[in-house]
Amino acid sequence: MGIRKGGSNLLILMLLAFIILWVPEVCEAASDSNLCINQVESKLPDVTLFVRWDNIDMDSAKLKKKNLSIKINDTSTQITDIRPVKNENGVTENTAYLVLVDTSVSMQNQNQLSELHILLEKLFDSGGPNDKTAVFGVSNKLETLKDFMVNDSSQSVINNIRNAISSGSGTGTYLYSGIREAYDKGRTAKDIPTRRIVVLITDGGVDGDCLSSEDIKKYLDVDRLPVYNLILNDQSSIDEEFKNSADQIAQKTGGQSFISTSGNELFTQFESSIEKCSVIKLRCDNFKAVNLQAVITVALKGDQGEIRQAAKFTAALAPVAMEPGQTVANNKQELRTSYFGVAVILITIMLILLILLALLWLLMNNKRRKQENNETQL
Repeated sequence: MGIRKGGSNLLILMLLAFIILWVPEVCEAASDSNLCINQVESKLPDVTLFVRWDNIDMDSAKLKKKNLSIKINDTSTQITDIRPVKNENGVTENTAYLVLVDTSVSMQNQNQLSELHILLEKLFDSGGPNDKTAVFGVSNKLETLKDFMVNDSSQSVINNIRNAISSGSGTGTYLYSGIREAYDKGRTAKDIPTRRIVVLITDGGVDGDCLSSEDIKKYLDVDRLPVYNLILNDQSSIDEEFKNSADQIAQKTGGQSFISTSGNELFTQFESSIEKCSVIKLRCDNFKAVNLQAVITVALKGDQGEIRQAAKFTAALAPVAMEPGQTVANNKQELRTSYFGVAVILITIMLILLILLALLWLLMNNKRRKQENNETQL
């Protein structure tokens, strides 16, 4: 009996030890799993959504089998397609990159310039044939070094950046203002891919900017467009306030922040992050855009519970499709219709006035006759 009891106690202790050792791993794995809304583009009733999956199986079929729920405000949407931004052939979803490079005097360190060169070369070389890249330098203002439609070589752009840094002409480091301007360009630029990413390359630190970190966080909360901060510096040397702000900006916009003295490492981290994304096509026929602002909520139920995220976006309606030349014809037709409508209204008013005048004349005439009859009788 004693042996059996001792064996039972030993078995219970082993099970308890297993549970104690195993449960934290499960909780940690569950807490590491996350989804992040990168970008929302609406042409209602259709919506295109870019989502990054951290420690989540991105397989489309498995995602559909799981309880993936997406709502706009309180209106449910229909998921029409889910696919990774990178397919089996390695061709990524066409992307527009807005690369914002810190050109202030603090970037003049030779080691940083060398690593910056490596990082930029990798960014330029990684783009697909249909990707578009714009490059901006920022110190005390935003300077366009390469527009989306300009086909300058990567080496030419890198030389321009090195010259801007070496000249040290600008005083101050207006990174928050630069992010805001690049963000605006990303939201409004035409004839570029739907997927748009802002990439800030800096050694960290803001000096003399009229915008605070709180200002820029509030500004970027209107529409979702991911900001990735690639901070070319040592972890111990970076300005702590900027590091925290960069993390918060990235989190708020659906991007990420990475810190390293190696250009290769920064690029690898950035590339890995953007390749963890899926593009989700949605249909929402019942949503009525009473005002332009809306909130989209993505929720994914798994074995360890539900993870969710919400993001604000502008609920824009899809433009009416027209054949070539139809616009002019429609405008003329609308003009004719407008003229006809005005003519009908004017004619109606004139007829009413004529009828009123006729009635008034009859009343006056009857009154005059009665007066004449009364005078005759007298």
